[in-house]
Amino acid sequence: MSKLDEPFERAEVLDKPGIVGARWWHQGLAEAPKDASRRSAIMLALGAVGLAGVAAAIAVAADGCSDEETEVQRKQALDLQRTFGWSFGAAQESVTFDGESKKPFDQGALARMSTDLRPAEEALRAYYVPSLFESPHATPTVVAQGDPAPVTPLVNVLRPIFTQAMDRAYRSGKALASLLLAARTDSGLRRDILVIVDLDGPESVAFAAGAAEAFEPVFTFDNWPHPRGVVKAHLTLAAAAYYQPLFARSAAGPRATMFVLDRQRLSAYSDDAAQFDNRYVARLPAADALWDRGVRRVLYVVPTDLDTIESDDLNDDLVAYRARQLDVRMMAANVFAPDPAEAKPAVETEDWPPYYYGGGAASHGWFWVDYPWGPPRPPVPAPVEPSARVRRPGKLYTPTLRATPFSSGSTPGGAPRVPETFGTVPVVVALGTGVILGAALSRSGSWNRASGGYGG
Repeated sequence: MSKLDEPFERAEVLDKPGIVGARWWHQGLAEAPKDASRRSAIMLALGAVGLAGVAAAIAVAADGCSDEETEVQRKQALDLQRTFGWSFGAAQESVTFDGESKKPFDQGALARMSTDLRPAEEALRAYYVPSLFESPHATPTVVAQGDPAPVTPLVNVLRPIFTQAMDRAYRSGKALASLLLAARTDSGLRRDILVIVDLDGPESVAFAAGAAEAFEPVFTFDNWPHPRGVVKAHLTLAAAAYYQPLFARSAAGPRATMFVLDRQRLSAYSDDAAQFDNRYVARLPAADALWDRGVRRVLYVVPTDLDTIESDDLNDDLVAYRARQLDVRMMAANVFAPDPAEAKPAVETEDWPPYYYGGGAASHGWFWVDYPWGPPRPPVPAPVEPSARVRRPGKLYTPTLRATPFSSGSTPGGAPRVPETFGTVPVVVALGTGVILGAALSRSGSWNRASGGYGG
């Protein structure tokens, strides 16, 4: 028995040819006397519409039309959104943008976002995931029978954001880039160092924007926003819209590589009646692929010095990197801070205040001591060690194999195992046809206000 235990009164038409689920059919059956035979009930329904609907009505009658012929199934969230629209199941709801930017905004540029934020280096495009950046202009290909409310295009509601957390992340990324720029050799920027940024989405985007002069970003955001999304992907998208002009004009030429992740991709999730599970797992290059690119050192960037363990879906990858003789270290983004002793300029610019490793201009070069991947020559003047108040546990980090919900179960570095229901949402499906009738969210959705809707 399904949970569709209310009288079946379908008010819309299925979107596929040859399938009838219209009001006249169900009302015709409902109005038949309770003791009428099935044949009599069918004839009453046919009489309501004439001979034009005979063939279709018989097809429905053959399969039956009781509530028992639907069930709740789980489907991949992103597939549903691509088909039915970004706000599938909550078309009359929207998203909010805390920290909305007041700068002029070229909405037309959003159509170029997936191109503007694509890696310039051809070899890196195989790892680029443009899903999030494709969402603003995506249009539904099907209207769900049980949830026919029009979907407002995401481009019409998207607004760029800029927050204090993004500003700090941007300056931290710029500080890291300055270290690599200072270590430039006659042959150009070093490319043996790979950076993996694993901050909350908006801050990861901002960090990558600040570091763009020295690092080419490879974005890996494999989901879409949703009004009830577990992952607040609309904020990551809004941050990308803010920095899009910067990425579009980023420095040309070979740079080191930076993989950009959203730390919220594995957010806790418990209520499928009120939440839309738009989570996903990160996918990084195999260890051999990095080695072949000349990468010998991996810097994994986390939010704070309290974060001492990698995200669950990265454990196998980082262990595999270490097994391939890559030197894998961790660094907290909050190790970068402004120097309180530095005098404020008479005329402040957007670059003020600059951030430094260890929170001081004198300690900035100490990065190469904590991470002995050294520049070709010692910094002049010699750096001083950061204050003891600046905790730096990441320099001692070593990835260690551990059991996680995403463990490959075989050799580290294999394809991550994704839990069966991860990144899926419940939908109501017509068993006879396999047609998805609507999202099985809470009763506040338009599908669930209809008679016969799923009540959760």
